Amino acid sequence: MAANSDFKTDVLHFLVDTYAGRFASGDDNAAQNVAIRKVLQGAILKALVPAKKTKLSDFAELLVSLLAHMKALSASWRSSEARKQLKRARSLVDKVDSAAGLPEGVATAFKVLLCYLTVLVSLEVAEDPSVLQDLCSCAKQLLAEEEEGERLDGWVHLVVDTTLSTLSMSSQPVRTVATTAFSLVRGHLSDASLELLLKVFRSKKDEDEDEDEEDEDEEEAMNEEMDEEESESEESDIDSEDKSGPDEELRARLRLALGTAAAAEDAEESSEAEIIPTDEQMFQLDGAIAEAFKSRLGPSKKELSKEQTDNIHFQIRCLDLVTAYAEGGPPLHHLVKIVKVLVAASSLPEFRSNQAATNAVANTLQAINGVRKFSSVSDVRDDIEALAATVMEQTVLVSNVNTKNALSATCTFLVRCHKKICSDLGVVSKGTPWYIAMYMKSLASYLDESSHISPQLFVKFMEAFPEHCYDFIVALGEKAASCLQRNHKRLQMLGLLVAALRLIQVESVPKQKLGASLTELADLSVKMLSEMVEKKEPKMSVAVELCDLLLLASKQSAAVGLESPVRGNTPLASTLASLKGFKVSKEKLLKRKINEILREIQGSKVTDASQGSKSQKKKRPASVEGDATSKKAKKKA
Repeated sequence: MAANSDFKTDVLHFLVDTYAGRFASGDDNAAQNVAIRKVLQGAILKALVPAKKTKLSDFAELLVSLLAHMKALSASWRSSEARKQLKRARSLVDKVDSAAGLPEGVATAFKVLLCYLTVLVSLEVAEDPSVLQDLCSCAKQLLAEEEEGERLDGWVHLVVDTTLSTLSMSSQPVRTVATTAFSLVRGHLSDASLELLLKVFRSKKDEDEDEDEEDEDEEEAMNEEMDEEESESEESDIDSEDKSGPDEELRARLRLALGTAAAAEDAEESSEAEIIPTDEQMFQLDGAIAEAFKSRLGPSKKELSKEQTDNIHFQIRCLDLVTAYAEGGPPLHHLVKIVKVLVAASSLPEFRSNQAATNAVANTLQAINGVRKFSSVSDVRDDIEALAATVMEQTVLVSNVNTKNALSATCTFLVRCHKKICSDLGVVSKGTPWYIAMYMKSLASYLDESSHISPQLFVKFMEAFPEHCYDFIVALGEKAASCLQRNHKRLQMLGLLVAALRLIQVESVPKQKLGASLTELADLSVKMLSEMVEKKEPKMSVAVELCDLLLLASKQSAAVGLESPVRGNTPLASTLASLKGFKVSKEKLLKRKINEILREIQGSKVTDASQGSKSQKKKRPASVEGDATSKKAKKKA
């Protein structure tokens, strides 16, 4: 690794020496020199990208050594401003190194940004040095605060601003270094710096609303004065409308476009004779008139679309920063803010029309949903409850599968955050939790209406909180009769019941209640199977779900010491025997499940039978083994 680092340092020094010798002084305006300079700039930037296995501290030292090498060559640098920047940056880097109380990550981030931006400015890759100047001022302020023993969070705000500025650049190496520097200070983000990052994803309408709220007091104070002025201005506007003529600027352009035709028209305005131009004259005038009117039109849709696309690409890069920040275990209320902004952004037209942006938002939400550790926990229960309701509504509106699944998992994540806050505060909820009422309302809407809710919304919740599976079993059991009568969403309802029975924690439910529910589900399954056999319309998918329901009901009954509702069920046995006569029962999956249920009805467990067959295959009588050994010996002889 050390040899590779030395080799990379030598390569960078060689490239910088070549650049300084050719372009640091002298005239480089020739087209060939411009092309060569761009090639050298690109080579230096690519060589400055840290490898995946490179430690950030080693990368910072590489930049420091490069900065020192460039400072040694600064005497031949043609730009006095570049020489000053090199000297100033080198001095600041030394001070950051010597600051004892500065955290290592913060010091490394400042060294990376200071050195890298100085290289960009010195090599004329970045034409605007204002970002570097602001960063230098921020570093001085941070060092001064460190000496006084009071470190404020203003420097984090500027580091985030610097990172966003570099992310807007078209160079991929520059963006990579900016993201690397951000990863070093992500643990120090304040509320204000996070708001600066999230502002990227807000729509202009939201920003205008925020500004309106801030200026609301000022507007109220000015209303009285404006009312008086409006009455006077309305009278003057009415008078001026009568006297005002057409747009003089447009008239001048049209006169210029028409040329001699306009002059002839002015000369013969008083004449009553009508002049009709020929077709050739009209064709000549069409282009000129179009050019005259073009200046009055706004930007074309194609240009606007390109601007929106560039903005989307910038937002996708910023989503990488948000993902990196979320995975670092930030404060809980920061994650709630991020989720709120991203959920609102997912409904914007520019996001919904761009597949890459939609998937990027979904991936970021999934990364947030996987966070389990928080650096701090604040009481934001009201915000979580309001946001969960918004997310639940949004799951119905979106059509993208990835976004829908991410939002479904986000609902579960918000419930987990709410439980975490209650646990830390020692709050014990009484009665039905708020989130159960919310989920039951969505479940009723899912079963009763033709909504676009995904079943994953309920499955992910049951996977995260299996203690609430019984609530879904009860709710689905109540809706089962109406679904069967209308033949509406039978398969979806059965799938949710199977998932609930598979995930349920039987020890958390009273034995009598659980036994009654399992018996009802078994009776429901037998009834549906009988109806399919009677109508001679068995469906493979429905039959498989019903068989799973029966097997799980038997399994969970045995787990709590209850009698299986399947064992000894003669009507079920006759129904399955009749079902075997249909072609659909020849399918391998359904055939296996039917045989399992029949064995369960007879009182023999499937697992015991399978284990017995395996043991019989493994264990061989001693006489058989002896005969086999003697046969092998005879063959060898």
